[in-house]
Amino acid sequence: MKIWEKGFSVNETIEKFTVGQDRELDMHLAYFDMLASKAQANMLAKVGLISETERKQVITGLDELLAQVEAGTFEIEPEFEDVHSKIEHYLTEKFGDAGKKIHTARSRNDQVLTAIQLFIKDYTERISTKMLALAEVLLHKAEVHQADLLPGYTHFQAAMPSSFGLWFSAYAEHVLLDLSLFEAAHRVADQNPLGSGAGFGSSFPIDREMTTREMGFGSVAVSAVGAQMLRGKTEKTVAFAIAGAAGTLGKLAYDLVLYNSQDLGFVTLPKEFTTGSSIMPHKKNPDVFELVRAHANRLQALPNDIILATSNLPSGYHRDFQLLKEPAVWADDGVC
Repeated sequence: MKIWEKGFSVNETIEKFTVGQDRELDMHLAYFDMLASKAQANMLAKVGLISETERKQVITGLDELLAQVEAGTFEIEPEFEDVHSKIEHYLTEKFGDAGKKIHTARSRNDQVLTAIQLFIKDYTERISTKMLALAEVLLHKAEVHQADLLPGYTHFQAAMPSSFGLWFSAYAEHVLLDLSLFEAAHRVADQNPLGSGAGFGSSFPIDREMTTREMGFGSVAVSAVGAQMLRGKTEKTVAFAIAGAAGTLGKLAYDLVLYNSQDLGFVTLPKEFTTGSSIMPHKKNPDVFELVRAHANRLQALPNDIILATSNLPSGYHRDFQLLKEPAVWADDGVC
């Protein structure tokens, strides 16, 4: 099933190419698409575009789908193009025309854009909480180890006396600087694009302020054209925040690899945090921090990936934006 289907289908190879990894990636967006659909149903009932009975039916169906997401049983089968098609099909199968009416005054463009805005808003909130917790740990360590001496290096040459207190507090400060980048990304994501349609609004008497409140957005993306231009901008903004944090964590990891070396020996990692060697039993390798360093380097490439995919596009929706789902989900899928 395809939301756009109007009596014709596409070549099987073309369909496979255009759908890409949407089914897999949309599993990360499903929860947010369902929340947006609940807000849409409540709003449509309020302005009289669907009945109260139809609203209750749609909300019941969406709550059933949300329960599936929570239980890990929700699926987007191969016959569906994306999560939006699956949700609409489920509602239509259960409630007939009421399920179809959920798409009133809504395009797939603003539907996916809304889910992505909610997804990135939630991501920035979760990662910000973790970064604040990390800064607190680093500041605590700085206080505990303020008198523990550490050589200060420039050009890889011992330069002046320093301390672990200074070292820990330096990283705490930079984690907080990176946190400000996520706060900026959160502001960009905290705008409601629902109701912008395909980029030119809707002639229906919709209430965008209501859906903004229902979904917990801070503001409405007022211009329908401007709302569509959030696609790419939001992903790029959060990618710069991710790259900034990755740069800090990569440097921290490199320091620990270096300080753990037998030549310096400033820190000793617990053996449970290291791996051994098949031929050299005395080795305790800092693999975890080497992998953090490698992941950090890859994450710093995210902005460039998104810029290259979007830099030559005019205003309006373009299918190129589909490729932005992967780096956004990849950053969220256990890497950050």
